[in-house]
Amino acid sequence: MNVARARPAPPAVAQLTRAFEVFTAATSTLEGAYRALQERVAVMTIELEEKNRLLQESLERQRCLEAEALRHSRLAAMGEMAATLAHEVRNPLGSMELFASLLIDDLGDRPGPRRLVSQIAEGIKDLNHLVTNILGFTRAPVPRASRVDVVAAVEDALRYGAPLLAESGVAIVRRYESPRIMAKADPSFVRQVFLNLIRNAAQAMESGGALTIGAQSGEHVAVSFVDTGPGIPSEARQRIFEPFFTTKERGTGLGLAVVRTLVETLGGEVTERARAGEGACFTVILPAADEPAHATRGGEERLGDALSGTPA
Repeated sequence: MNVARARPAPPAVAQLTRAFEVFTAATSTLEGAYRALQERVAVMTIELEEKNRLLQESLERQRCLEAEALRHSRLAAMGEMAATLAHEVRNPLGSMELFASLLIDDLGDRPGPRRLVSQIAEGIKDLNHLVTNILGFTRAPVPRASRVDVVAAVEDALRYGAPLLAESGVAIVRRYESPRIMAKADPSFVRQVFLNLIRNAAQAMESGGALTIGAQSGEHVAVSFVDTGPGIPSEARQRIFEPFFTTKERGTGLGLAVVRTLVETLGGEVTERARAGEGACFTVILPAADEPAHATRGGEERLGDALSGTPA
């Protein structure tokens, strides 16, 4: 029986087959290389986008720094001018306050003119307070630390601010933990801080309200001022301690800026908890000073007056 033998492929067909196999292999290699190139391009695109983002952030920071430097330069120039003016204004203000007080004494039997001169004297006090705030903001404060009774300092500030509190119809509620609470601070700094916060609260309650002042001690001394005013708008909360920023029609924007500067100079901090429509709460935290366990009789009497609601 004869078996048919397969004929070998013609040489041209064999060469074409080999060429097709080579082409297929090359195509597969190119496809792999193309996929790798796409992946690399994707990675480089992400890296480029990240570098562009970082560059934009760097440029934005640079613009912010330049704007901040310009603002500081302007504030420095304004501060120098304000300090010069404040010093020039303070001298005649002192004379005017002295003459007004003498005139009030001379008008003891004439209530009408005496009332008018008293209003002039209060206006002079307001101007003097403004000058003090300007000087406190423009100059570098140098504290003279000593033992300070913050309760007595609050009472002093309340006496000074009594006319404004009475005019606004603001009632004072005292919440002192002890008749004497001692802090390590500068007495003049503490008095100015408390007065600024009291005036700030009174101006926020032009139609009347209550200002609750609390004081307590522990590792630190904390003095809080809580008013029943309209509070601080949420959009303004981040800026209330900035100099020259104010939400009041006639405010200078220096009161809270001075408060923060003086408190931080004393090694303390001032915090705020304020919401629009819910009043405002400012708390001054100061280093505590060592205090003997016993309190003086005078301190006990003052605390009794405070808790009984004796007005400022």
